[in-house]
Amino acid sequence: MAGPALVSVRRGLVLSRTAGDHAAVSASLRDYLEMTREDAVRQWQTILARPVLPRGQRQGPFLPLETVLCFALFRRIDPRRYGGSNIDSLPREVQDLARTLKRPPGSLTNKMLNLSFDRPHGGRLEPELFLCLSNEPDRFLSLYRTILDAARLLGLGAPAVPDIVGLEQAPLLLGQEELGVAELGIAVEAVQKSVNTQRLRECLGPGATERLVEQRIRLGQHRFASAVLHAYEHRCGFCGFSPSGLGATGMLIASHVKPWARCEESERLDPRNGIAACPMHDRAFDVGLLTVNGGFRIHRAKGLEAKLDDPVTDQFFGGAVLVEKLLVKPGAEPLRRYLDYHKEHVFERAG
Repeated sequence: MAGPALVSVRRGLVLSRTAGDHAAVSASLRDYLEMTREDAVRQWQTILARPVLPRGQRQGPFLPLETVLCFALFRRIDPRRYGGSNIDSLPREVQDLARTLKRPPGSLTNKMLNLSFDRPHGGRLEPELFLCLSNEPDRFLSLYRTILDAARLLGLGAPAVPDIVGLEQAPLLLGQEELGVAELGIAVEAVQKSVNTQRLRECLGPGATERLVEQRIRLGQHRFASAVLHAYEHRCGFCGFSPSGLGATGMLIASHVKPWARCEESERLDPRNGIAACPMHDRAFDVGLLTVNGGFRIHRAKGLEAKLDDPVTDQFFGGAVLVEKLLVKPGAEPLRRYLDYHKEHVFERAG
């Protein structure tokens, strides 16, 4: 994500909101945004002193520390996917965190829905915090580190308070290279239909809908990219290159088989519509020089095949580099309908 400046898009127009907009932090947000390690320690102590309540009884209001952790959970889960019938299918680390906070897991997803304005009956504080933390990732990561450090200081290890964001890895949002102005414009137009725009404008003012929806989209893209990279074991599906240990970012890209702009919303979030690749082979796949068939075998376009007598081309696309079948975990391969779309609309047209 591009630093503290937030770019929102609607009908192809770019609306910029600079860091100066957040210079004067509202009093209601100070307890969240100016939290010190001492504040976090005291809040963890309050949480540890809570009784475990019987089913049906509720703990008191969320502490600022808990709310920031719920914002962090957007990097791991989409709260709209979990409700009463499948709440037990939440990832284990989310359930562990809920147990430490002495709250039912559903209360965490409900707080997330309030933050992202999926439940518009809440006040302005939560979506305001959502936008502020989304807009200023450095501030969020600093707060998150403070909260995690305070937990470790009190002896709360990874099982009790898991590192949801992954501070030891690159904590920036993944997959953002697919989200250009045109893509964001398409998505904002589609998603904002589900947002109570009038209520949101009343809470946060003009332009709030576009800004909030953009952040939802960016977080969804991060979850998609994370799942794709995991499915490919953080290596290029075409050549096996793994940047692990190099300490560089952008060396592996998780992008869509069926192009992002042509997807329905559910297809954009489906990890089985993704392939992880190094930049060279990612670009070749995007422009139709490579494709993958229903048996997950890799094919070169005729024009590329004809150039393999060139030593440089052979160095990147020859048989000594490209593997025969896509390198991906069994059961996580791209779905046939996405591969067929790529073959028909990207690969064959390029050929």
